[in-house]
Amino acid sequence: AVYGSVSHLSLSSLVLSHPFLSEEVPVFTEEPLSVVQKLGGSVVLRCSTQPPSANISWRLNGRELVAGAVGELGVVLEPGTLLIPALTNLTLGRYQCVASTNAGALVSVPANVIAAKLRDFEQDDQQDIEVDEGNTAVIVCHLPESQPKAQVRYSVKQEWLETSKGNYLIMPSGNLQIANATLDDEGPYKCAAYNPVTQEVKTSTSTDRLRIRRSTSEAAHIIYPPVSRSIMVTKGQRLVLECVASGIPTPQVTWAKDGQDLRFHNNTRFLLSNLLIDSAGEGDSGTYACHADNGIGSESAATVMYDVLVFEPPQVTVELQQQEVMWGENARFSCQARGKPTPSVVWLHNARPLATSPRHRLSARVLRVINVGPQDDGLYQCMAENGVGSSQAAARLVTLPTSNPSRSGKLKSSLCPLSPDKVLREQVPVKPGATGSMLTLDCSELTGQISVAEAPVILSQPRTVKADFYDLTWKPRHDGGSAVVEYIVKYRKIEDPPGEWTSSCISGALHKLTLAKLQPASLYEVEMSAKNCAGLGQPAMMTFRTGKGTFIYLLIHLFIQIIIINFNFYHFSTAPEAPDKPTISTATETSAYVTWIPRGNRGFPIQSFRVEFKKLKGKGGGEWEVAVTNIPPQRLSVEITGLEKGMSYKFRVLAVNVIGASPPSVPSKAYTVLGGGRPNERPVDGPYITYNEAINETTIILKWTYTAVNNTPVYGFYIFYRPTDSDNDSDYKKDVVEGDRYWHSISDLQPETAYDIKMQSFNEGGESEFGNVVILETKARLNQRPSPSETSSQRPEHSGGPVPRPSDLPYLIVGVVLGALVFIIVAFIPFCLWRAWAKEKEMSDLCFPAVASPVSSCQYTMVPLQGLALVGHCPLDPHLPPPHAVYPPIALYTSNGKHHRPTHCLPGLHQVRLSSIPIGNLSSPSSCLVLLTDKSLLGAYQFWAHCFS
Repeated sequence: AVYGSVSHLSLSSLVLSHPFLSEEVPVFTEEPLSVVQKLGGSVVLRCSTQPPSANISWRLNGRELVAGAVGELGVVLEPGTLLIPALTNLTLGRYQCVASTNAGALVSVPANVIAAKLRDFEQDDQQDIEVDEGNTAVIVCHLPESQPKAQVRYSVKQEWLETSKGNYLIMPSGNLQIANATLDDEGPYKCAAYNPVTQEVKTSTSTDRLRIRRSTSEAAHIIYPPVSRSIMVTKGQRLVLECVASGIPTPQVTWAKDGQDLRFHNNTRFLLSNLLIDSAGEGDSGTYACHADNGIGSESAATVMYDVLVFEPPQVTVELQQQEVMWGENARFSCQARGKPTPSVVWLHNARPLATSPRHRLSARVLRVINVGPQDDGLYQCMAENGVGSSQAAARLVTLPTSNPSRSGKLKSSLCPLSPDKVLREQVPVKPGATGSMLTLDCSELTGQISVAEAPVILSQPRTVKADFYDLTWKPRHDGGSAVVEYIVKYRKIEDPPGEWTSSCISGALHKLTLAKLQPASLYEVEMSAKNCAGLGQPAMMTFRTGKGTFIYLLIHLFIQIIIINFNFYHFSTAPEAPDKPTISTATETSAYVTWIPRGNRGFPIQSFRVEFKKLKGKGGGEWEVAVTNIPPQRLSVEITGLEKGMSYKFRVLAVNVIGASPPSVPSKAYTVLGGGRPNERPVDGPYITYNEAINETTIILKWTYTAVNNTPVYGFYIFYRPTDSDNDSDYKKDVVEGDRYWHSISDLQPETAYDIKMQSFNEGGESEFGNVVILETKARLNQRPSPSETSSQRPEHSGGPVPRPSDLPYLIVGVVLGALVFIIVAFIPFCLWRAWAKEKEMSDLCFPAVASPVSSCQYTMVPLQGLALVGHCPLDPHLPPPHAVYPPIALYTSNGKHHRPTHCLPGLHQVRLSSIPIGNLSSPSSCLVLLTDKSLLGAYQFWAHCFS
């Protein structure tokens, strides 16, 4: 049951026992071919099939050419042909022929109708070319862009040369080689480009001048190509590698491929010093070396390299594991698509592209149709394209009703097989009379119209404290007129790259499932669908995060979080972290559920969430708009209403606290609202890489352009790259560039390694064909030995030790702060001890006039601060009272310790009457006077007690 466009194998030639299989299957005997034509010119596309009775229709850029559209475009449809009388911009594009019979429908490989064009030459300066007499001269012509490829012409000695003549050889590249150049060949040369379709001629803006020199001796050197080059050629085409050398005496040129001499190789021949391969094959890929030597100078200086890559158009075969499949079972198709570069694959059912869904599991090699029914009958195609060509192959699937009572007309839930390492524990609620057996429903007894069940409502919270399992609970919604027989649940860990799904089928009577053997502190996504007699319904989707793990781990983590929260609260409180990437599920025809999981609040509690959306129409889509705001923090899901049918959206979520809003989450996957018209077709053409450069030994930068065909919007671009020497498809890595950005840098590459790079554009309809393929080599790693002064600055940042992460910064800050606090405390202890010792010494040095102390003189200083004792400088006396002795607060003391009214006042001071204070007699020729009674003076001045006799 295998046939294709490359090697057709008709299913009608097989011995088919089933009456359904006796229907004739269409097979293309002629498919339309791509055409380049000038605007206004006529185009004829042909398509023929077996059987001749098959119905033939046409598509332009994926859309059917119906009667109305044909009239508007001016296209004429005839049996087996499509005629465009006058080509316009509206009739340019990608045409396909569709053949239909009762067995199904097939679509042909695409035929591109392209407008012919010839652009102007770029501005260039005049070149003076010198060559030794008797050697070969090369005049290089940089042909402008042209569709189809322009033919080159040269102005030689006042006449135009269109083909090779005499010693003038026009190469396929457009260069002119002049063999055995002499003085007669000196003079000006100019090239022109001729488009054979538009018959336009464009002339170069500059003229090159050839000069012949005579030398006695000169070392061999290669004048073309000046540097090593990469060449790409399609299998079966002629390959010409140019190599022109100069020197005196005339150098001898030899060729080698991958180190092997080619002089005696049967597949190659030589034209002057150029290498020719008439029909390039897969074995001709490799590295070619052109070496010139005339016995003078260094041999290594006269070598140039060509890296040749032979591309192959796709070849496709399709195999169907079982051609007749009972309703409710699964069908599996496999597609073997070979080609270089690796072709992109599109699956079609009855000429309609298939997209991944709960019932269709797609990959480049395998198509699985789950729970087949009569609607799955027909022809399945694998269409492969790789920029060099395209090919298709198909197989027929026939579905049959079950033939025994247990299966005929009855739909019975089937348990999905589980491997031991992917265990799901199904928890069955115990009810009186419940048997726990699977439901069996007789679908043949149902009357009226039924539809698939709506997606269930998932009730589980998106967070769990459990580290290794999760309780998934849900409730059913509208069953579509037929009871739910079983639920299909699958889940996987969200990582890069995504892991495999773990699946389970459980009874429709159950509404709880425990997902076991999960990883701690990990994010998982879940998809679940309800199945009834009408088939499998739309999936409900959610994400959840598992807990951290052991109790000790939780305590440590809690302690660290408390420190960080307090530290952030007082110092670095900011807006919350961005929530996780939201998941989208269908709510109604014009609404959808957006579900998310919050992350850290960075010091202040989250007060609300905000959901934003963006329409994915046109280049890069529209601007982000607010869908719902002020969502309470306890709600982690919201229904977005008022969506347009047929429109595609992306959603993102922001968390808000008192500081402000968080950065937006990663945008969700594109969600298309069903109905309201046809969804966007997949893009036709891939982007065209216009610039590529190796920035360093591990990074490449790309720039590209993209022209939409028929205004088909794109949501972004896929960039595929792998080492050139690899033939394994799995070695391709993919970068995704979303929006309308037209540049990207590819990092983490291997030094001094050549990479194949190709691109696709994409939207919700699928991916485009690949654009041009470029090969670029990263730079070599510098092995220069650094100077001793530079050694420390040039050391690798991470020499086997732990790699710092941005999330470690709070821990680092907390550690530094705690360390500083400990240091301050340790340094403060000796300071406090010194202060205590100084205070004690100060108290011991406090002195007053001693009782009966015959001191001749003393001087005191009063400091006007409350609570300060008298401080002075007195000679030590054993008769001084102890420090804790109590003296009258206001008094005049004499040397004998009795109170005394002073008779002498300092100049400028008023006498104060102290009648209320007993005064003793003066018995010493010298007295120390201290005035303490006037509090206003104490608050304003300092006083000195003078000793006088």
